[in-house]
Order: sequence, then C-alpha cells, then structure tokens
Amino acid sequence: MLKVLQNPDFARLFISNFISEVGSQIYRVAIPVWAYTQTDSALTAAMVIAAQFFAKMVVGPLLSPLPDLYDRRQLMFWSEALSAVAVALLPLFFMESVAGWVLVALLLGVLQSIGDPAVNTVVPELVGEEDLDAANSLIELPRRSLEMIFMGIAGVLVGLLGAYAAFWIDAVSFALSALVLLSLRPLPAPGDGMGKSGYWGMVAGGLRYVLSNPVTRYVIGVLAPAAMFGAIDATVPPVLATQVFAGGDDKLGSMYYGFMEAFFATGAVLGLLAVTTVTKRFSRPLAFLGGLAVFGVAELLIGVFEFWWPVLVFQAVMGFANQIFIVPARSLIQLGVEPRFLGRVMAAWGAVMGGAALVGMMLGGFLAQFFGPQAAFIIGGGGVLAAALFGLVRGVPKV
Repeated sequence: MLKVLQNPDFARLFISNFISEVGSQIYRVAIPVWAYTQTDSALTAAMVIAAQFFAKMVVGPLLSPLPDLYDRRQLMFWSEALSAVAVALLPLFFMESVAGWVLVALLLGVLQSIGDPAVNTVVPELVGEEDLDAANSLIELPRRSLEMIFMGIAGVLVGLLGAYAAFWIDAVSFALSALVLLSLRPLPAPGDGMGKSGYWGMVAGGLRYVLSNPVTRYVIGVLAPAAMFGAIDATVPPVLATQVFAGGDDKLGSMYYGFMEAFFATGAVLGLLAVTTVTKRFSRPLAFLGGLAVFGVAELLIGVFEFWWPVLVFQAVMGFANQIFIVPARSLIQLGVEPRFLGRVMAAWGAVMGGAALVGMMLGGFLAQFFGPQAAFIIGGGGVLAAALFGLVRGVPKV
C-alpha cells in the first residue's frame, strides 16, 4: 500500500477522500440523532438516512454519463464543494425542518452519485493493474477506519459540540476535500464524447453495456442478491442485541449493539489491510467468491449461537470477509470494462448495490419482526452463501 501512496496524484486523492469521509461520518451519526431528539420519531430519523440512499439509487443511473463525458477532477471537486454547501444549509436554515433534512439528504445522495463513480473511474488510471487492489483498499480504508472512531459517539458529538457545530465541521471537511482535489492534474474523460446518440442515448447505452458485458453481468449478478441478504446485518443487530443478549433492556442492548458494530468495523479494517496479500496468493475471482462464502457462513452462525463472545467473533469475520470480496469485485469490473463506459458502469454498480441494500434492510426488519432476529441472520447468511455457490457454479468470465 505504501508503494501506491508514493504516486503523488493518488496520494492527493487518498487525502481528499479521507477528509471527505470525516464529514460523511459526522453527518451519518449526527443527523439521525438530531432528527430523533427533535421529533422523538425513529421513523423520521430513518427516513432522513434512507433519502440519501434513495437519491443515489434513482438519480445515479441518470447521471451516469458524466464521468464518461467530463473531466473527472472537476466532477469530484464540484461534488465535494457542493456537498459543503448542502450540509451548511442545515445550520443556516433547516435545523428544525424535517423537509429541510430530507432535502439535504437528497442533495448529498445526488452529489455522491456524481463524485463516487468519478473516483472509481480514475483509480485504475492513476495506478497500474498490479496495484489496483491496494489502491481500491486505500479508497475504502478511511470510511471503515473512521467508522471505528465514530461508532457510538453520536450522542456525545451532538451533546458536547452541539448539532450546529457538528454540521459546520462536516461542511468544512467537504470544502477542504474539494481544495485538495484542485491540486490533482486534469483527468479528462476517456470516452469518445456524446456522439449522435445524445445524452439519454448514453444512459441507455450504458445500461445495455452493463447487461451485455460478461464481467459486469457476472459480478453484479452475484453481488446484488448477496448484498440484499447481507444487508440484513444492517438492521437486525440492534434487535438481536436487545432481545437475546440484553433480555429486553434497551440501554444494555445499545451497548451490546455498539460492540457488535465496532467488531464488524475492526474486522473490515483488518480485511482492507490484508486484501492485497489475499489477491496475490489467490486469484481475484477466487478471493471474491471465497470472501462471499465466508461472510455468509459467519452471518448464518450468528443466528445459531446464543452466546455473546462467538457473535462478536463472527461480526469481526463478517467485516473482514466483506472487504476480501468487495475490493476484488471492484477491481474485476474496472479491469473488465472499456474505459469509455466505466463511469456509467460504476454508477450502475452503486445504484444496484444501494437498491439491494435497501431491500435487504426492509427484509431484515420483516424477518426479525415475525421470525425473530436469529432466524433473520440464518436466512441472511444462507442467502449470501447461496449467491457465492451460484457464482462458483456459473463460472467466472475471463478478465
């Protein structure tokens, strides 16, 4: 990984991404706490977060041609700069407005739909194929490492600093990230322009390419159902922690849930540090399918065990395996797609994964409500494991 950071342009991209993730994590933990304290409604808090995912899922494919048409440095810059403006709207105008909270969440989702695919298109351009897994790991590392730092301190953040200060820090971090991006060299689009098909023709062409390219069809086809069943882990842990381990005690359940999430994030960081070693020893397709299978087994076993410590271990294993399959999956797509289509493909990737995760979150809530949290984990893990076995039987296309 240190070798990749010796690349000046990639190092600047990494620093910008790290600063941006500080803002994203502060927003992620502060806005639902603020929404809940103001409205006493868990549904409102969840709606504010879901709005951001919804915007990425719906708007992402519509904006997908942008990285294939325009300078990616400019797209990343404006995504970060306008995110700073969007977050600043909260302390300036919308601190007591539910509609304002949703509006800001929607704006952030739209801007991420521009910035995230741009980042994923420039990574293979800045580094060689040999360093691609390390580079993708470093792009993901800030988010996972900061999850460890910010996990469980949402109330402290808002309580000690105040919500106004938290959102201003968030806005400043996005602005600083944008300034770092200005130091990158120009990164013109690798595509051949809009052509006769026009903008909407490019949107349709990108979707056709995703469906016709054997690599994207394979990776997304395997990951979409896996993401749906895996996302059960996003909504069921607090129910499991409260009902099974805390005996219905909400405060104790919150503590158990915080530990579960912290162990998952710790495992994810360790997975990011280990993934390049794994992909050098095994092929990327084998790491992809093996990581999925281990994730599914660990998720399933959480539903089997009623003891606290094994569950923490399995949460860490899930976090570790999550990175072992997601990093090579991203690299496979980046290597298997023509550069002129990569922006649209990465936008489609984000939209499909986000949509699958939303369905999985709702599925997890349904299963936990009617069958219990342990059954939800067993079904979720079984679904992920089935997706991995399907990918193995189907056969990985050559990249």
